[in-house]
Amino acid sequence: MTSNSCNFDLPTENGEESKQIFTNGDSGDLARMQELEFWTEKSPVGLSMFMEDDDMDCTVAKGPQDFNSTLSISTSSESVKVLLVFPKDDQQLEVLHNVAKKLGWSVSIAKNAEKAAEIFQSRCHDLVIIDRRGHRANDGDNICRAVKATNCYHSSVILALVKKSFFTVADNDEIVTRELLNTGYSRAMMECSHDTMLSNQLIGIYASEIQPRIQLASAHALYVAVDRCRDMVHVTDDQYNVCFMNKTSERLLGYKYEEMLGRNLSEIITYENFTLMDQQLQRGREFEGNMNCRRKYNDTITINCRIIPFCATGKKPSHYVYVHDTMYLMENMGMASMTLGGQHPRGSLHSLRRGSLDLKSIGSDIGTQRRSSLQKLNNLPLEAPITKVLILLTNAMTEIAGVNPDTAIQIDKAIETLKTTELYRPYLKEDTKIYNDPVASDLIEALLSKSSHYIRDSRRSSNDSIRSTALRIGLATNSRMQLKNSQTPTEIEELLDRSLDWNFDIFTLEVLTNRRPLVNLGLNLMCRYHVPARLNCDEQTLQNWLTVIEHNYHLKNSYHNSTHAADVLQATARFMQSERLKMVLEPLDEVAALIAAAAHDIDHPGKSSQFLCNADNKLAILYNDLSVLESHHAALTFKLTLADDSVNIFKNLDRETYKLIRQNVIDMILATEMTKHFEHLAKFVNACSDRSNDEYYPEGPDMATLLQPENVTLIKIMMIKCADVSNPTRSLRCCVEWAKRIAEEYFNQTDEEKKKRLPVVMPMFDRNTCSIPKSQIGFVDYIINDMIEAWDAFINMPEMVTHMKHNYDKWKEYHERGISTLSDIERLQQSPELKIPTMSDPL
Repeated sequence: MTSNSCNFDLPTENGEESKQIFTNGDSGDLARMQELEFWTEKSPVGLSMFMEDDDMDCTVAKGPQDFNSTLSISTSSESVKVLLVFPKDDQQLEVLHNVAKKLGWSVSIAKNAEKAAEIFQSRCHDLVIIDRRGHRANDGDNICRAVKATNCYHSSVILALVKKSFFTVADNDEIVTRELLNTGYSRAMMECSHDTMLSNQLIGIYASEIQPRIQLASAHALYVAVDRCRDMVHVTDDQYNVCFMNKTSERLLGYKYEEMLGRNLSEIITYENFTLMDQQLQRGREFEGNMNCRRKYNDTITINCRIIPFCATGKKPSHYVYVHDTMYLMENMGMASMTLGGQHPRGSLHSLRRGSLDLKSIGSDIGTQRRSSLQKLNNLPLEAPITKVLILLTNAMTEIAGVNPDTAIQIDKAIETLKTTELYRPYLKEDTKIYNDPVASDLIEALLSKSSHYIRDSRRSSNDSIRSTALRIGLATNSRMQLKNSQTPTEIEELLDRSLDWNFDIFTLEVLTNRRPLVNLGLNLMCRYHVPARLNCDEQTLQNWLTVIEHNYHLKNSYHNSTHAADVLQATARFMQSERLKMVLEPLDEVAALIAAAAHDIDHPGKSSQFLCNADNKLAILYNDLSVLESHHAALTFKLTLADDSVNIFKNLDRETYKLIRQNVIDMILATEMTKHFEHLAKFVNACSDRSNDEYYPEGPDMATLLQPENVTLIKIMMIKCADVSNPTRSLRCCVEWAKRIAEEYFNQTDEEKKKRLPVVMPMFDRNTCSIPKSQIGFVDYIINDMIEAWDAFINMPEMVTHMKHNYDKWKEYHERGISTLSDIERLQQSPELKIPTMSDPL
């Protein structure tokens, strides 16, 4: 990726010209931060220090003499925190302590590296003074490294206290301070026992080292405020060349940061009377008016804009700050209620959305990507009242122009249908081939709710009970599982380098980790998405959490174990790499999705919810036969997480943020219940397709619609659903292995149902008669195909559809060859292309 640059030529304090060059490579935030550091350097008091010049109306930077009057980024010297690290108490320590106290500074004292790191991490001191005199040099260096290892030192000054002879005893050719800097010290400080001299020295350090760092940190906070504010902001030089633009501009206009940097803003934003505007601005007067903004794909919007001249030095404006009133725009579009001031639905993370701009067609820059046509809703083998309504209303709108008498009847039918309460509850159409296909119909009906009056009468009942499933809630003692040999960690590391590839080898990881892949893969992926930083917890707590979650998956399950959880987590992480989801999801949305994926099947007993209901299992009784397993997975996730501080990844969140993440995790885990599959799919199709022709918009759906809180939640639900049943979209060898594992689990359930004389939930999964290829063909035909094609059309991930179609053809081939049973599949897997690593294989 090429870098763009923008040059600022401004006079320095001595009158000479100084050129500041900002480059923007892969990280727009880095370039923006460099821009802000430039502003801070040019004005010692930062962006907020303004004053009105007597001769000009333009905003001018104040001088350093006015610093203490600027509340926004000033700091009182009395708030300075000092850490003194001295192995032994002596006169120097006592003098330093007394002088710091007289200056009004807060003083902490530590005697060793461990205590120093602990205190520093809890208080993040502004100044650290480490005793490095004489024979204590090595100990002092170790203390310095320990302090820097806390990762809290970025705004701190670390001084090495040295003897007066330090700078003279070394060889003349050696620069001794270079050694200190390489170790991590900021500078050296000579020992001194004179109170007044020491006071002056500390004040000098405060003015030259501590205060500028505090100012820079505050300026960074100002940068965040400008970059994340809802109004669109541009900063140009006096020739209108763009020096800075915030994220709202990227979303609203469609131009990436690197596309705009250095470009003349007048190419994008125009005003009818440019000459008048230019005259006003050159005189230092603010200007306000309606600007025409040309978006990346040539449509134009009008936004009220206020332009503020800014003088870094001198009396003439050196920069112009454009503040575009996007609230004004949204009010005129009738959309303000979507983003501001209103109550957000339960579980929505919308209040944390970047800019929260629900503006039409923000995502049009994705329009050039390949978009497949979405399957029509009426092609599904199931039907719901809401589908009827959509078809009827579409027909009515098409025919109304001809004043067709049937139109009134159709609309009347639509209104009657809308009066039903279960608009999305599906049932089998009697005129489709699936109705008469026992294999497919058994599979579909087993996945649908038995309480619906639309479904044909069930032939199953329940009277007996079985033993309840014991809950394993113990905390795992080892965060890293025992590995097979000394080479394994390196192999795991090499494998995890490809953790975001769709062809990631989850079964090799399963073997390398002794069937405990979730901790290793989870830590890798969650750190890639900065989960510890976003939850304000350390990596050890996250690792402990993953360990406990994995410990509560059952190794005895052939399918619903921690390998399946790791696979779903990997698919979710891969999906979130798509440009569409990057635009829709907030950082905390991503965190919630990864947590939900990792824990979505925790403590799964290897039996279905319907089995538990038929057996009067205690979980079914607890949850009233409603979403039994999914409710248990969600509840146990939070029970385990909150039970111990060492695993509580949420312990440092404020209550509101925790509640939002909790609700989103619950919503996503509950969405994995297959009885709601067609409901979620129909809603997703309705939100993301063009109702006029029942086809997906070629340029992508309206971004304003997608960013509505309920649709963001729907997208996250569809994401975890697609990840949960992504097996047929993986490589053939993985697809076959997953099919074998799920069949084995279903066979075990059927065996137990027959043994205990319980209703057989899925008669087709009898190990003596079931055709595994035929079950997979039916699963793809009636469950997977429409959902995966819709999801691919949404996130543009064609490899899923490619694998799915290839695997589907293979299953047909296997069926024609008479391959049917588990033993047939196992023999098939002996071929090199389908071989799966096992625990007995050499590594």
